[in-house]
Amino acid sequence: MLPMAFRILWEASRVYAVLTLTVHVVLATIPAGVIWLTKDIIDGVVSLIGVEPQWSVVFTPLAMLFGLWMLQAVIGGIDSIVTEVLSERTYSVAAQRLMAKATDLDLAFFEIPQQHDQLHHASNQLWQIQNLGYSTLSLVQSMVSLCLMFGLLSILHPLAIVVLIGTVVPRILVEGWHARRRFDLNMEFVRYYRMSDYIIRLLTSKETAREVRTFGLRNYFLNRFSKTRNELIQALQRLLVRLFGANVGMSLVSYLGIVSIYCYAVFSAVLGRITIGELTMVAQAAQQCSSGLIGVIRQLGSLYQQSLFMRRYFELVDMDPLSVDGALGALADGNKGISVPSSLTNGISLTNVSFTYPINSEPVLRNLTLTIPAGKKVAIVGVNGAGKTTLIKLLARFYDPTEGRIELDGISLTEYDLKQLRNSVSIVFQDYARYDLTVQENIGIGRIEEIENRDLVQQSAQAAGAATFITRLKKGYDTVLGKTFDEGVDLSGGEWQQMAISRAFMSDAPILILDEPTAALDALKEHDLYDEIARHAADKTVIFISHRFSTVRMADYIAVVDEGQIIEQGTHEDLLAHGGMYAKMFNAQASRYV
Repeated sequence: MLPMAFRILWEASRVYAVLTLTVHVVLATIPAGVIWLTKDIIDGVVSLIGVEPQWSVVFTPLAMLFGLWMLQAVIGGIDSIVTEVLSERTYSVAAQRLMAKATDLDLAFFEIPQQHDQLHHASNQLWQIQNLGYSTLSLVQSMVSLCLMFGLLSILHPLAIVVLIGTVVPRILVEGWHARRRFDLNMEFVRYYRMSDYIIRLLTSKETAREVRTFGLRNYFLNRFSKTRNELIQALQRLLVRLFGANVGMSLVSYLGIVSIYCYAVFSAVLGRITIGELTMVAQAAQQCSSGLIGVIRQLGSLYQQSLFMRRYFELVDMDPLSVDGALGALADGNKGISVPSSLTNGISLTNVSFTYPINSEPVLRNLTLTIPAGKKVAIVGVNGAGKTTLIKLLARFYDPTEGRIELDGISLTEYDLKQLRNSVSIVFQDYARYDLTVQENIGIGRIEEIENRDLVQQSAQAAGAATFITRLKKGYDTVLGKTFDEGVDLSGGEWQQMAISRAFMSDAPILILDEPTAALDALKEHDLYDEIARHAADKTVIFISHRFSTVRMADYIAVVDEGQIIEQGTHEDLLAHGGMYAKMFNAQASRYV
């Protein structure tokens, strides 16, 4: 994992990566220089006792020591700047890769709970990659500094180095075990982390605030959050207690190694083998070596743990989209597919189409056959759960049928260029998105290349009936919507739906799909909207789902879906005369107005 992470670091900024490495190496040499100069000062003081003072012997190394400290302050300041900038750049590159991959994956990926776990884990570990530069370069700094300290310690005896290494090496096993167990713990409880985050969103989100208060859900979710977090904390506590015992034992062994070196150094100084300054230097170097070795081992353990966590990130960003169960098939020989016609000639046909969502066992659509003539307005009706929205997803090729065939102008959807095919379909989803952006952006993203085209945006808003309330906003089309950002203005449900419809009208796609487009609109606005649809989409093929039969009866053709199959189809008059499910649904709704 580390080589892949280094590539991100290098991609983030080669200049800052090299500069950060240089700064860390320079900083690594300063502690050894400070200890050496301290030795010279002490030996200088001892040499001047009882003789004519030659102050340069003391003040020259003291001036050099001051210079080192000043250098450390300057280099340290530079280090804090370049490290933080490199960290932020690394985060940007890693986050962009993650977002790009998430949008490249088919919707089938989001149908599988385990994939949600992986995405959650990958997004939560971005900081691991962000801190990789600092962690790695800190390790380089520690190792360079440690090697210099070993050089100072060798003045006493080379075996002193062996003694210190021997007393610290067992920590490698402990750190490796801890890193692995921490990763396993995180993997084991990733669902708990997701649940904790979900409950926080429930209790802090505007969208759920009303129901939380209406149904008195506060204590229920607080207790559930507490229970979830307690299980996490207890598992972590058990791990830390086990680690505590190992750390105490390892520290005892390390201190015994330092004490043994101290004793030998004192013995050597008494016998005159080393000077008092060298005794001080060896004592400091021994302690620095021991703590430095422990630090290096811990940093190695941290990098090992980071590499384990980063594995989930790189598994995701390197994932082959076709490996996901239910993913769209690729065209042979890398062919991008044929171009989609700017207007339909024959229309859309579905032949014996069946579809089952990934990890589901029961099909949602069964042997469905339907023809949607070009330039016509076709309504799809049925009870909830009949498969209407799933049918829309197949028409937009978010999924491919499990069985059967869907054709556009006599050619299978799988033969068309996918990007062009998506651009040829404009959709108002039932669960449309609410973008906390400006009105201009909210509408303009319906045709992203024209997002700055104010005239086209205004025309689309006018067609959807949104222009009336937009002109009342303080900043008009430059008003920020939603409550996420300062000065944001929230809209009613109907107004948000009109924004979604305006987005669809921005597109010049030959196919317009509307999934419950007027559910939040009053009867007058609904009537006006369909008049605009008739005018705006006169040359388009329009497919819409609606439970309002005042809307449905305006369609040229109606298809009734029940349990994933087309059970009736025809004009409004034909279906009423037939007396089947459509007639029952229509009469049941009409009876409310009698």
